[in-house]
Amino acid sequence: MQANLSNRIPFPQRWFVAVALGAATIALSPAAEDEIPVSSDPALSITKFAGSDLIKHPTGITFTLDGKLLVVESHTHFAPEDYEGPETDQIVWLQDTDADGKADTRKIFFEADLVATMDIATHPETGAIYVATRNEVLRLWDRNGDGRADPESVERRLVFLETTADYPHNGVSGLCFDDEGDLFFGIGENYGADYTLHGSDDSSIRGGGEGGNLWHVTRDGEKLRRFATGFWNPYGVCHAPGGHVFATDNDPSSRPPSRLHYVIDGGDYGYQYRYGRSGHHPFVSWNGELPGHLPMLHGSGEAPCDVIHYRGNLLVASWADHRLEVYPLSWDQTHFTTEQQILVQGGADFRPVAFAFHSNGDLFVSDWVKRDYNLHGHGAVWRIQGWKPEERALPSPTEVARHRVVSVSEGLPEGESFWSDPWLAPLTLRSLGDTIRLSGIADPHRRALLLLGWRLRDPSDPSAIISEALIDPDPTVRLLALKWICDEGLEVYRPEVERIAEEPDSPTLFHAAVTTLARLDGQPVDDKPIQRLIGARLQATQASTAVKRAAFQVLVDREKFLSIRDLADLFESTEDETLKADVLLSMLAHSDEAKARDLATQWISKDRIPAKLLPFAEAIRDRGSPRSLPEATALAGRPTDFAVASWDQFLAELPPSNIPTEIAGPLVFHRHCSACHQALGHGRRGGPDLSQIGERGREHILRSLLDPSAEVAPQYQAWNLTLEDGSQKVGFLLGQKGANHFYADAAGNEFQLTNRDIVVRQQLPVSIMPPGLAAQMGNREIRDLVEWLLSLKAK
Repeated sequence: MQANLSNRIPFPQRWFVAVALGAATIALSPAAEDEIPVSSDPALSITKFAGSDLIKHPTGITFTLDGKLLVVESHTHFAPEDYEGPETDQIVWLQDTDADGKADTRKIFFEADLVATMDIATHPETGAIYVATRNEVLRLWDRNGDGRADPESVERRLVFLETTADYPHNGVSGLCFDDEGDLFFGIGENYGADYTLHGSDDSSIRGGGEGGNLWHVTRDGEKLRRFATGFWNPYGVCHAPGGHVFATDNDPSSRPPSRLHYVIDGGDYGYQYRYGRSGHHPFVSWNGELPGHLPMLHGSGEAPCDVIHYRGNLLVASWADHRLEVYPLSWDQTHFTTEQQILVQGGADFRPVAFAFHSNGDLFVSDWVKRDYNLHGHGAVWRIQGWKPEERALPSPTEVARHRVVSVSEGLPEGESFWSDPWLAPLTLRSLGDTIRLSGIADPHRRALLLLGWRLRDPSDPSAIISEALIDPDPTVRLLALKWICDEGLEVYRPEVERIAEEPDSPTLFHAAVTTLARLDGQPVDDKPIQRLIGARLQATQASTAVKRAAFQVLVDREKFLSIRDLADLFESTEDETLKADVLLSMLAHSDEAKARDLATQWISKDRIPAKLLPFAEAIRDRGSPRSLPEATALAGRPTDFAVASWDQFLAELPPSNIPTEIAGPLVFHRHCSACHQALGHGRRGGPDLSQIGERGREHILRSLLDPSAEVAPQYQAWNLTLEDGSQKVGFLLGQKGANHFYADAAGNEFQLTNRDIVVRQQLPVSIMPPGLAAQMGNREIRDLVEWLLSLKAK
């Protein structure tokens, strides 16, 4: 609940910086290309093994079984028109011939027709070299050990991606091998283009629009299958002993942070490209919000590339944050938990991509060096010696299976663990009894999971379970039914979807129904097309009040889409007070402040405002007037600490307000929270959306207000940004588009930076929400806000 302080007192951003720098263990400063990255671990030695004279634009890196360091050198990743380098990527053997700890010689290992080459890996048993280009996995051999791939043994198209998309790094990458020596790899969202993925045998799988996937084949490229789905771009994949798979997910547009995943067979991690790059569609589950979808293991730094397992820890290369991150793994019966630690921090010209361990334990890191995606003639490989983190035991397959055993009675799992643990559901959904109807299950979450089980067994829905789900009393069950229809294009349910779109029970279901109808019509369903359809329904003359209310709430940036005149027409066209209140709140936030103020003044003078809504109109009329801090009497008697029970009792004993909570609450929200939060479509999309915050309960709401740093979700952590001119900014990441990054500061003001502007990004250990927010609110304001937020629940 972020304060809107632009009309009050300036927020002391220096507090954020002081806390951040006080907690930091690494001194950071703007860096040149030759600056050596630094570590918080004094045992580490970091040296440059090779520079731009020997390696340029490195991506993947691996050691052969006999100790040769092979590095992928890109010459095709956005080559400038005047680029004078090779026409194909190269795999380079870097050698230290004089044993001084630095490479002095390079030799071409392989270079025949490699385009957008992202990764390279050595098979742990056979020594074969696997290479991932944008559309292909190929296998190379050096049986005589001369440092060149045997030309007669090159195996092309071990795996081949047939598609029209050609962006370099959202195709094939993330090579690693399981305990049997078979191959995992990732493929990114592929810009949503249709594709056919071929194995070396007759296996092939078609898709398109569903987002990124993890795949599995034998070591020879056979028996292709999708292992997990719902990623943006699983660029880095690793396999740890015991069958544990992990992946980085690089890189969200408007749903930061990037994600680090613990990947299980059959898991769905919630993202589908077809529903827009923003990641805010109700069919998208970015962190396990929808039943049956898995949460991230942890948020990672921006643009995470490789991930590697070592001694029960994960090491991640954060390309955009110039650092190597460590995630110690702890097993919690059915899944892992972790925390983020920074092992190595570089400056602006440290862009780590991939890792390789030498047999002696030294870690080698490829470094793209520059922030430009275009080829620029620079590159590096770093050697890190002395890293030996505490060994952390990983569970064996037997131990994992023991915790994941689910007792089944009459076709349904027994015990609360199955129904409450998202890591258990995907493993058992397919085996749920196929004769069990939703109407026989009392708990709505169980009905939702049962519906997913029906879908997994047969997506064509021969038993018409969807019809039952579409009239389920729980909105989440209805949402999952709409998602099923939309994902699978089930035309038979069009009439029922149309009824929901015309008589919506909630804005979310309206949004979902409009999307589903568009997909059934063969129209695009990403962000902008759906918003245009929603806007058209809002402004249609025949639209019902329910449609207008729902469309108004889910219309993104409506203060930009609708003029003051549009809002006035909408206000005057309805007798519905809820819609009128929504219109007035949008006028209160509209950029055309003068017209909004004039119109509100006119309406008040002509008695055009319902008495109940008069406080909204008066707030518009008085917008821009200086606001003072609460009088001492408005703060009297409140508890002096963060004890929730004491605050709860104190607020309950306050005398009633003369303004109803449904009016006072939104006004308090607008004054103090809307700069960075949304609720019912009002405010800015920066911090968590509070439209269903009431589901978390009074204690959570009060604690978040009083002590905002007590619990900060990874996607809403703040950043301290050091810029090229030496200045600093503090904000949280709203999203990104290419090299452009969009942030909001503590006052809710949005600002834009490019990769070129940012020298260092440092994550803050505290919430950007000011800890003194309660001191800037009167007692009744706090009570009205809490009561209103408590009323916001799923409908």
